[in-house]
Amino acid sequence: VAALLDDDRGREKLESVYSGYVAAAREFSLPVIIGTPTFRASPNFIRRAGLPPDEVGRLNRQAVEFHKGIREKSGHEPVFIAGVIGPSGDAYLPDQALPLAQAVEYHRPQSEVLAGAGADFLFAPTFPAVDEAEGACIAMARTGLPHVISFILGPEGDVLDGTPLAEAIERIDDNPDARPLYFSLSCI
Repeated sequence: VAALLDDDRGREKLESVYSGYVAAAREFSLPVIIGTPTFRASPNFIRRAGLPPDEVGRLNRQAVEFHKGIREKSGHEPVFIAGVIGPSGDAYLPDQALPLAQAVEYHRPQSEVLAGAGADFLFAPTFPAVDEAEGACIAMARTGLPHVISFILGPEGDVLDGTPLAEAIERIDDNPDARPLYFSLSCI
C-alpha cells in the first residue's frame, strides 16, 4: 500500500482515509493513532514487487512524512503516528516466519527508517509466530522508540505457531531487549 503514495490518485485516497480517522477523533475530542501504510514495505515484499532494495528506506520515510502532513493539516492533537511493520511472510502461515536471529536482522532496517523519520512508536501487527515476533521486538526496541507487537490467534486461543498466548507474552516480556509497551491481538 505504501507504493500508493507515489500515485496521485492513490495518495488522494489514502489521505481521505487517514484524514477521516483524524476528523472523527477531532469531532469527539479524542486522541487518535494513524498507522503508516507500510505493513508490506519490507525487504521480501519490496523484492517481490520488483523494486530495488533501497526502496524500503524511501517508502517508509515517505509514509511517515505523509502522516506528519496529515497531522499538521488537521490541527488536532494528539495525533500519534505508528510506524507499521508486518511479518516477513504471510501473516496466516507460521511456517513462513523467520527464526529469532534472522527476524532481528530482517526487521532492523524498516524499524530504523520508521524511527528515524519521526514515527511516535512502532507497531508490528499480525505476527503468526513467537520467534519472529520476538526478533521484531528486539529490532524495534533498539531504535529507542516504544513498540507494540500483535499476534494472530488460532481457534484454540494460541498463537498460530501453536504457542499458548500466555507463554508467548511471558517469553517476550522476560527478554529485556524485546519488552514491548503492550501486546495486542490482530486476528482471532
